[in-house]
Amino acid sequence: MAALAENPAEHGADEDVAAPQGPENEPAAEAAPVDEAEDELEAAAEDDAESESESDDEPAGESATPDAGEAAADDEEPARPAASTWEPAEPKEPRELAVVGRRLGGRYRLERMVRGFGGVFEPEPQLWVGVDELLNRRVGVDLIATEHPLVEQVARAARDAAAVPDARFVQVLDAVQDDDLLYIVTEWVPGAEQLQERLADGPLSPARATAMVRDLAEAMVRAHEAEVSHGAMNPATVMITKAGEVKLRGLLVEATLSGAEPESAEAEKRYAADVLALGQIWYAALTARWPGSEAEYGLEAAPTDSAALYTPAQIRAAVPKQVDATVCRALGLGEQDSFTTVKELADAIRSLPKLREEAPEPTTVVVAPPRTRSAKPVAANGDKRDATPSWSPEPAERTPVWRRRGVLAAGGCAIVALATLAAFQLSGNGKTNTTTGSISNATPHPSSGGLVSIPAGTVGKALTITGDSVWDHGASSGSTSSAVDAYNGSADGWKMTTHFDAKWASENAGGIGLVFDLGSAHTVDQVKFQVGASGATAEVFTAPAGSSTTWNSSGLTADGFTLQKTMSNLSSGQTVTANFSATSAEYVAIIFTAVPNQPEDSTTGTPAGYRDSLLDVQVLGE
Repeated sequence: MAALAENPAEHGADEDVAAPQGPENEPAAEAAPVDEAEDELEAAAEDDAESESESDDEPAGESATPDAGEAAADDEEPARPAASTWEPAEPKEPRELAVVGRRLGGRYRLERMVRGFGGVFEPEPQLWVGVDELLNRRVGVDLIATEHPLVEQVARAARDAAAVPDARFVQVLDAVQDDDLLYIVTEWVPGAEQLQERLADGPLSPARATAMVRDLAEAMVRAHEAEVSHGAMNPATVMITKAGEVKLRGLLVEATLSGAEPESAEAEKRYAADVLALGQIWYAALTARWPGSEAEYGLEAAPTDSAALYTPAQIRAAVPKQVDATVCRALGLGEQDSFTTVKELADAIRSLPKLREEAPEPTTVVVAPPRTRSAKPVAANGDKRDATPSWSPEPAERTPVWRRRGVLAAGGCAIVALATLAAFQLSGNGKTNTTTGSISNATPHPSSGGLVSIPAGTVGKALTITGDSVWDHGASSGSTSSAVDAYNGSADGWKMTTHFDAKWASENAGGIGLVFDLGSAHTVDQVKFQVGASGATAEVFTAPAGSSTTWNSSGLTADGFTLQKTMSNLSSGQTVTANFSATSAEYVAIIFTAVPNQPEDSTTGTPAGYRDSLLDVQVLGE
């Protein structure tokens, strides 16, 4: 009887189920003796058996009288069983994996979630930024619920990744299984930029792209020697540090958290997949295009000709032939045999001729006009060997080497002096152009002698920020006091005042943010920063020396600020880079015009509302 009670679908609408009897259910004075209760149960069972026997012998809907039943059968169809009233239980709401401020192991405080890894199982694994309170440093924290079906594979992947001794991988520092979580603590590279973000501004030089892939390939050689594959290499897992070093994050763990289960594939297939991924990264770095049929990682799909992928050299003439051929072998394009291991790829890259790194263009340079007469004239029959220049006299005697070198040096000095003088005149003596009101930053094009603009983001070094102020009509005291945390390396950053009205931006002269003071005028062409929550839109402004930084209802432009860049849908935990044409500025402003509506933060007592934060702000120039 208890089994029937658990599944209501097995009962008819009018069927009664006897409730258990006992002193806990009936008053003691009215409780039936045990023998009488057993007799009643036996009688009820006999009645049920008789009714089931009768129902088996008689058709449904037939009355007790045979004649009446036959008449009813002629006029009516047999009655159908009553429909079940049972419904499945409502699915449970997925539990929240973690909250801001939670401490793991009494040591790692979670600051903000960067992203989720997806998958059909809830709650999905997540990547967080945290603070190691023992060592006072930022860390990355991968979280996965203990009930997740992949939790054992993820723990094993973290152990395997930690065993690969190469500093080019983002290191696994700790892996602990708590009551409800498995958390993996990893190195956090401050100020690092994803290759995906870097390529949004254009391709890398062939030398830089090749050096980067060489480092990645050599690191993966160490991993494959330890029988560990990556499984998820792409422009989003390749990081470039402030010093230009390459870091690869997510060794084996990234693919496992995403549900790919790379360990289930054969070793040869896993290693071949890493070779292909390196080829794709190399292609993307050289062309700023993704070698696939669809756009990915913020890059347009590479062009094709009759379903054949264009090679890097077909897209960009600056790619050397040897580099082009090696990339094609990594991708399995062309007639040459493909690489089967990362060691083969690394060896092939090391054997390439040394590529010269492209030097940054000067602000102004004079290019000599092309020669109109060939230094190696060709004879009428086309044979260069038989050609004798009519304008070249026969030398009477060989000039000593030291004298020829002296003449060349003197001539070189004369050319440099003339170039410097011409540069001085063309650049207006370094003064502001009175026609355009901007500093000249153009260089002559070598082929045409015309002027070309210097690419944005190439001026120079990080500048010192001497102070900042909050651009907010009603900034809270907490917002004002935390303004310096936007650029002083603080893990918390500047906290924007929480607003409850969706029209907060229009009510605050178009937005809320910070104005940074560089102390004096500098040439500025790049700003970098991070945001605390994903989904925001920010604008970057610059202003010359003497501009007002006091809030006014007319907005920043009324104080002499110029809008340089607008960036939408910003991602938390990743460096945002704003490149723009070099300009003279003493003040730089980062203004939020849209921020996400965030839930209440119980750890700090911050109510739910519209807010975001700024941290790791850098202004670059000279």
